[in-house]
This record gives sequence, structure tokens and C-alpha cells, in this order.
Amino acid sequence: MMPFVASNIFSRSNLPLFSTFFLWSVGTGGMLLVRPLFAASLGASVFWVSVLIASNGLARMVAAPVSGFLSDRLGRKPVVIMGVSLRAASSILAFFATSYEQFLILEFFGGMGVSVWATASAIIMADMSGEHQRGRAVAVRTMSIRLGTVAGPFIGGVLAMAFGLPAILLFNGVTKLVVLAVIISRFTETHTVEQRQRQAAAATAPVSYRIFLSPAYLSVAFATISVGMMGLVGAFGALFPLQAESVLGYSAAEVGNLMAFAGAIAFLITFPNGLLVDRYGRKAAIIPGLLLLALTPMILAQGPLGLLMIAAMLVYGLGEGICQGVSQVFAMDLAPEGQRGAFMGIWALYSNLGSFIVPPVIGAVAQMSGFAGGFYVIAAVTALSALLIGIYGPEPQRRAAVAV
Repeated sequence: MMPFVASNIFSRSNLPLFSTFFLWSVGTGGMLLVRPLFAASLGASVFWVSVLIASNGLARMVAAPVSGFLSDRLGRKPVVIMGVSLRAASSILAFFATSYEQFLILEFFGGMGVSVWATASAIIMADMSGEHQRGRAVAVRTMSIRLGTVAGPFIGGVLAMAFGLPAILLFNGVTKLVVLAVIISRFTETHTVEQRQRQAAAATAPVSYRIFLSPAYLSVAFATISVGMMGLVGAFGALFPLQAESVLGYSAAEVGNLMAFAGAIAFLITFPNGLLVDRYGRKAAIIPGLLLLALTPMILAQGPLGLLMIAAMLVYGLGEGICQGVSQVFAMDLAPEGQRGAFMGIWALYSNLGSFIVPPVIGAVAQMSGFAGGFYVIAAVTALSALLIGIYGPEPQRRAAVAV
């Protein structure tokens, strides 16, 4: 597997890596649809659905720093294999779940697998990319994910209509097994034994934790939490499917189609945004994106129908397509060369903290004051994050001369 170069980012040597991102996200896209709906079918209220989503965040908090440190010591490939195996097993077993408690436990362990995969694969991307082309490299990764996310909810909706919601769980597990086969057969280690030995011999100082408490870092971390609050663990991934089905009367297939539309918009904006990030800087992209994300729940709070629902999905797709990946680029920029895994594992701990805290808070608000209350809270926090990153957010040196 060759390092990325700006002129050859779609090299055949990189296809195995990008194919795994696509395959992973196809199954995960289906899970966006099934997770809240299947939990509700097992008797869970809106609050307990949000607790399920929060358990996923807790699992990721636990697993992220551990996987980061392990990737520096053992290499990236074995850690990725561990994560994919855990998620595949948990999803297949969830197919047989008959109670909310069983599903909750399996999703917790599945969340650990997701965290290990996400952290280690991001470290691989950092290994393979340079700072001057990192925006585009992450954009290509995100496009691979987006392509799967567009197809995932649609396939999930079809499977739910034909075979019931549990079929999506089995589908997710099978896609993870395919990812595992590709990793085992095609991946080349990006952190070699020689590099690990040199790293140990150098006896490098431990990662400095001061940066994690700085206003600049915290503003980026808060922005990352806000993106998640609007996304998979918040308005879009938890509240919106429940609102659309239970209040607005949409079928599972219709909800899946709307989510697929938003994913398609995000896909189309991703690579142009990568060019923007490399040429004009990180903040130039993330601030407008956060403002768009803040607008989306304001629309959803009205209980939109027809064209307004499509408009909400359009605005969300644009905002999410802009924001997703920029925080990863920030982390890759800041990570020290010899301790990239440890640094990005700690970064993932911060970002996953929001996945643990946000869902039960939003679920409690929605339980007490309706879906609109939860949407308004998300809108206010996301708008605040845009303001804070505008004031305190770091900006790496601009590279206006980068060839695109």
C-alpha cells in the first residue's frame, strides 16, 4: 500500500483501503435506520432509545484511547482486525436478540469494535497522507464512506420491508465480514516493526496533555461534539427517524430514502470541501458548515412535511458534508510523528465523550418537551460551537500554493 500523493490519490494501490471504508459504511448506513426503530420495536421509549445510542458512545470512549496506544505498539493492521471482528460478531448476534437489554449489551460491544476500527483506520490515513494534501486525502476517505452511507439506508429500508428490521442487523454483520477478509488479504502495515523499534529506542516523551486543555483544542473538540450531536447520535440518527415514523407517519423505507438523499448531498460536497480545506484553511470550511447544521434542527423542529422535509435534508447534507472530516484533519495536523496512535486515540476519547453525554440529554429533553425541544437544544449548541471555533480555533499555515 503506497503513500498518498496529490497527483495520484486514486492509485490502484489505495483501492483496498477505500473499498473497506465503502463496505463498512454500507452496513453502518443500514444501522442508522434499524438501531432506533428496532429498539423501539422491543418496547423502548424515546429516552431508552437515546440511552442505547449513548451506550455506543460510552463504548467508543473506552475503546478509542486503548486502540490508539495499541496501534503504536502492535501496528495498525492487527488492531483494525480486532475492531472489525468485534463489530461483525456483535451485529450478527443482535439478529437473534429478543429483548431491549440483549440488544443494548450487544450494541455496547459493537460500539467498541466501531471505535477500534474508526481510530486505527484514521491513524492509517494519517500515516499515508501529508499535511499539504490531508484535506483531500480525508475527503476521498469520506467520499468512500458517503457512497456506502447513501446506499446503506436505502438497502436497509428495502430489507426491512421485505424481511423485517432484524434483517438489517444480519446485513451489517455480513458486510463487516467482507471488510475483514479484505483487510487480512490486502492490507499492508503502515507502522512497521522497524518504526516501532526506533520509537521504543528513542524513549520519546509521553504525549503532552496540555494541548487537550487549551482553548484552541477545546473549541475544535466542542465543534466535533456538535457535529455528532446533529448527526448519528443526535438529531439525524436518533430523533429524526423516530419523529418521521411516529409523528409524521413516514414508513421505514421513506425514512431510509430521505437519509439516503442527505447522504448523497454530503457525498457531492465532500471532495470540493477537501480542496477548500487544503487551499484556504480548516476554519474557512468548518464554520459555515456548523451554521448550516444549526439551521437543520430549526427546520425539523417545525415538524416539516413535503418540500420542507426535503429542504431540511438538503441543508443537513451540505453542513454535514462540510464539517465531517475537518476535525479529523485537525487531529492529524496536531499528532506527533512518533506517537500518532496515542494522540489520536486520546482525540477520539474527547470526540466520543459527546456520543455518551449527548443522546440521553437530548432524549430526556425530547421526552419532556417533544421532539421540537430536543431539536432547539441541538441548534443552540451547534451555533455556539461555530462562534467558539471562530474565536479560538487553531489554523495551520495556509498553503495557497498547493497544486490541486
